[in-house]
Amino acid sequence: MARLITPDGRQEADPARVAALAQDLGLALHYPPLPSDPATTALLARPELDPAEQEQLLRQLDSHLGQAVQGGPGASRDLVVLHEAVPDLPHLRQQFSRVHTHADDEIRYILAGTGYFGIVRADGGQVLLETGPGDYLAVPAGAEHWFALGANPQLKALRIFSRESHWVADYTGRQADPALLALLQS
Repeated sequence: MARLITPDGRQEADPARVAALAQDLGLALHYPPLPSDPATTALLARPELDPAEQEQLLRQLDSHLGQAVQGGPGASRDLVVLHEAVPDLPHLRQQFSRVHTHADDEIRYILAGTGYFGIVRADGGQVLLETGPGDYLAVPAGAEHWFALGANPQLKALRIFSRESHWVADYTGRQADPALLALLQS
């Protein structure tokens, strides 16, 4: 379940309260249950997935969640599987943590592991949204944000693209809050 973290380390973990706070930030956060069948559970437990296993997992998600994970007309989706053995992981981590926007909504359904979304508020302050298995997050097009993996870089997430086949980051020049980045290291 998601947690909202402020730069001074305060945290909110109540799912309903976190979803309400996320909505106040312009985000949509839902908690659809993950498939619990043995085949899906086994795939989610593996640190790496080959292309055939990724396709199998996508089919299982389609079967379990249907239209919720397929998106609307013109939508596409894929899986992102990040772990320590990804060859360019240090570069990806650096790239993700730069504040940016997208022309398309950024929609992620976290399947395994933990991901952190740094959200820039209207006043320029930032908060950190920790997401984990079963968190379905939509960051609207144009919202300033950044992304990070924690100290344990393990993440499997379904990405849904509502208009594009991938996201192009438009870097804003704003820096990720150093206090939030420091919290990720502890």
